[in-house]
Amino acid sequence: MRSDYVRRTPFAPIGKAILRTAHALDLGPWIRDLLRGMGYELRWVGPVVGTSITVSANPEIWHSQVWPIATYSPWLNDQAFTLLYNQIKHHTLVDHYLCYDLWQLVPEVAKLDRGDLIEVGSWRGGTGCVIATRAALCKLPNMVYLCDTFRGVVKAGTLDTFYQGGEHADASLENVNELVDRLGLRNVEVLTGIFPEETGQCIADREFRFCHIDVDVYQSAADVVEWVWPRLVAGGMIVYDDYGFRGCEGVTRFVNEQRLKPDRLILHNLNGHAICIKTADLHITG
Repeated sequence: MRSDYVRRTPFAPIGKAILRTAHALDLGPWIRDLLRGMGYELRWVGPVVGTSITVSANPEIWHSQVWPIATYSPWLNDQAFTLLYNQIKHHTLVDHYLCYDLWQLVPEVAKLDRGDLIEVGSWRGGTGCVIATRAALCKLPNMVYLCDTFRGVVKAGTLDTFYQGGEHADASLENVNELVDRLGLRNVEVLTGIFPEETGQCIADREFRFCHIDVDVYQSAADVVEWVWPRLVAGGMIVYDDYGFRGCEGVTRFVNEQRLKPDRLILHNLNGHAICIKTADLHITG
């Protein structure tokens, strides 16, 4: 629903009432699945500002609705992924495109010879369980650490355009443990608290091959990367969930700053992910 829908549309009060009811009854995922089953996709495309392109509060970061015209859809006949996604979809705010990206990236880091996997910003555990399930199917012997405050977003600051702190607090350790148990995962450990300040010491001696960051704000992303980078093995990967999304410009700015560093490759996936690959001592010159 557009942010200026009330001002521009006479039917807006009805739409707003329906939206509030759907949120109150937690009907959003079911409505989404119903529409997808009928061949439709419901998307929020942002505020109307006279054109299809909008500028965020960070003037160098522009937004428009991205509608790629590519058609290859491997998730449609990936039965293992479909079965898993149907079990985790109510435990995540992440769509099936991003979930499938994680599903495909874990086998890539499985080619490395060592390293655990970590997710910071797990909410109700959906994407973390995608990572852990795929790691188990790849027969990785390593642990998957799921980290969350369960108190919502932390470290929001002046570089963040939407988040103020405390958002997404509607999750709990019990939510995550219930999903982990239901899926029968034995490679998951949940760390509760602000990462890395409150929980990083629990795994400070570990090495990592994969890190999924879904923390919404600049400083939190920066602190995670500062902690994990010296522990990330060569060829290891960091996936930023929030890179391509309006409201998460702090994360977008942070990742763009990483492009200036010579020891990493930064890729922008049009589904919204940014992917960072550690190149160790490889220095690329132009």
